[in-house]
Amino acid sequence: MEFILLFAISLIPLTISFTILYFANGVLTRALSLFLLMLSFWQIDISVLYAYDLLNLAMIDFIFRAFRAGPVFIMPIVYFFAYQIVKENRISSFIALFVNKAGLVLVTSFSTLVYLINYTNYGIQSYASDQAKTFDLPHWFPVYGEYSILFKINVLFVFINTFLLLIATIKVKNQVERSFYFKLVIAALIIFLNGLLSGFSFIPLFFSSLNSIFATVLLFVSFFKMQSKRITFVNRKLSRQSSLLESIMDISPNCIIVKNRRDIIVRVNDTFCDIFQVSRDELIGSPYYAMAAKHHFTEAEQEAQQSITEYRGRARWIQWEVKRILEDQGEIYTLYFGIDITEQKQNEQILLSSEKLKVLGEMAASVAHEIRNPLTTIRGFIQLLKERNTQSNFEHIILDEIDRINQVLKELLVLAKPEAKQKLDAAQSPANVLEEIKNLHLLTGPLAIEENKEMKMENRLSGSAAAYMHKDYFKQVFINLIKNSLEATSEKGKIKIILDDTPSQIRVRVIDNGIGMSKDLLEKIGEPYYTNKEKGTGIGLTICFKLIRENNGTLTVKSKSKMGTAITVCIPKAPQVLS
Repeated sequence: MEFILLFAISLIPLTISFTILYFANGVLTRALSLFLLMLSFWQIDISVLYAYDLLNLAMIDFIFRAFRAGPVFIMPIVYFFAYQIVKENRISSFIALFVNKAGLVLVTSFSTLVYLINYTNYGIQSYASDQAKTFDLPHWFPVYGEYSILFKINVLFVFINTFLLLIATIKVKNQVERSFYFKLVIAALIIFLNGLLSGFSFIPLFFSSLNSIFATVLLFVSFFKMQSKRITFVNRKLSRQSSLLESIMDISPNCIIVKNRRDIIVRVNDTFCDIFQVSRDELIGSPYYAMAAKHHFTEAEQEAQQSITEYRGRARWIQWEVKRILEDQGEIYTLYFGIDITEQKQNEQILLSSEKLKVLGEMAASVAHEIRNPLTTIRGFIQLLKERNTQSNFEHIILDEIDRINQVLKELLVLAKPEAKQKLDAAQSPANVLEEIKNLHLLTGPLAIEENKEMKMENRLSGSAAAYMHKDYFKQVFINLIKNSLEATSEKGKIKIILDDTPSQIRVRVIDNGIGMSKDLLEKIGEPYYTNKEKGTGIGLTICFKLIRENNGTLTVKSKSKMGTAITVCIPKAPQVLS
């Protein structure tokens, strides 16, 4: 009866040993599991001594010698705990001289020797019947051989190793692990002191089994408390990392959207939401292809370019790329990331326009010179015919058309000329902005009145302002712009010219409430030969853009169909004005 009770108690640490291995994995877990396993063997070793009425002495002897591994090998396991602390915390103090890999091999080898001697008469000679004392029960007691001193040394090493474990525990930096190791030291001292006292008959032998229950429960609770805190710490760390990754995704200038294998959107960044004007809550958890159809998002599983128009009206180009991500658990995610290549597209367009202008300039230089000379001769003869024949009305029509051809040739030659900025440096004639605009207003004002249109000029300049641009080119640019506004407005239309400045720039705006331009036309404005006028050449605005750009200025056009157009020209001030 005593044997069955004590044997059942010995199975408690054995059960917990396998339990912690099932729920956790790691060096510390395996070491603790082995410690509890040896504790269980130790208690089985004790319980079998009480099986005098169930087993014969030979069987008791066999079991006792076999499970002697428990009290013998628990010594190097305690040393291993100390060694693991020194290794993980990189402790380099004096304790590292006593706790190291060589020491671990040495104590394990010594315990192995003690266990092997245990199978000979030098370890255990026989068994004697120990009759029941006060508080004790009848049981067998081993009679040790002449080399039993080695077992006693092994027991001494148990206490020495426990002391080393205590010193190493003090050095542990992690508070959670340090608390667990302190509990381990307390449990070990309870087991070893109780085992020492019962082994030398100071207290009943079975007390050791009873105290092992308390030590086992203490270790079990302490271990899972440590694991719980570790899991909490890891979860917090993962949460912070997740938040960091979300922040990195959100500040990325590229569009990012992630879907799982079921085509459900699981991640999306702020850039994507801003460009496509959707909320994160609307997208997360929704089908990917529903979003693609709604927002004209590319559904291709390969690289593709997409042109979109933002809610602010700005056209953008997105270069989409696709990557597959395979997680450890087998979940497959598809990552779409779009790179904003709008600037690249704009540069390509500028390069294309520059090439067109270069070809146009080369052609204009050759064609204009070839045509102007004979055209001058033709105009001279037509003028003579007009003077001689005063009755005919055809000569002045021919002269007007020849003058129109000359004007076109003049514009072509401007495209073929070197940069206008060099002309200004040679001529030293910057444009007086207010004076030139007033002259143009006087020149075009009668035409506006004749067509029943209203033209106003508003001066907001802080003082006299000269543009760092040749006055002839300045005049040519604004004649074109005002002429375009007049042609774009219908009867009773309004045109306003506004002048203002900053310390370094002069700004002139030409605003009308004419027919305006569509988005398609606005994107191509300034391209050579592109026009929506019946008699337009398509090079007037091209020349304007060229002249302003070469004088370090900017020309921007904002327009809405059937609402009107606003053209803004910014030109640097001339040096004498800046000084």
